[in-house]
Amino acid sequence: MTANTPTILCPLRMEAAKVRPVARRRGWTLVTTGIGATAVTSAVEAAADTGPLVLAGVAGALQPDLKPGTAHLVHEVYDEAGIIASPLLTSGLRVTGADEIVATPDDKAALSGRTGAHLVDMESHAFAAAANRLGRPWVIVRGVSDGVEHHLPPGCDRWFTPDGRLLLRLAARDLAGRPRDLLHLIAFGRRTAAAMRAVARLLDCTLAAGADDRLKTSGYAAP
Repeated sequence: MTANTPTILCPLRMEAAKVRPVARRRGWTLVTTGIGATAVTSAVEAAADTGPLVLAGVAGALQPDLKPGTAHLVHEVYDEAGIIASPLLTSGLRVTGADEIVATPDDKAALSGRTGAHLVDMESHAFAAAANRLGRPWVIVRGVSDGVEHHLPPGCDRWFTPDGRLLLRLAARDLAGRPRDLLHLIAFGRRTAAAMRAVARLLDCTLAAGADDRLKTSGYAAP
């Protein structure tokens, strides 16, 4: 491990699985954190002080031009206390954090209008705050798993263990008698896989030049 080796943090195992091949090839550290602010804060605090921290995973689109299966660099994180900017990017998208899954199109539209964010997830706000507090350089890469028109099954955030593993029995029990939500979940899984493949490609080309370099890429989509 060198002084500029990045640590990649993925909330879910299914996210980390798509990043693992490129992380192994590049010699990056890869950590599965679990979902939510508490889990990602603990992971940031435990990360070895050897290089930049990278939060990589999926997010929901808050604006209609962001399509599922694409990946994007995040420059700004909306926080109730103000905007937090990545020290490694000069431009990019804005993400806002949420402590619960934002599941419906109406909820997404309201959140976008209030925050000006392009994406929503459950970790970025805590990740950026913790990294800044520790003086660590950081960047966020998010793949779009659901567009503004997609619904997510209510309560699906509780179907995962603290280390990001899907609890299939709990999900199946909750979805019993709800075939439409089951179809939504299956479609979400497919979109997540496509989005994380794009995330892995974007990570590969973004960090390839060296993690100590300032990142000044543009375009921010890896189809």
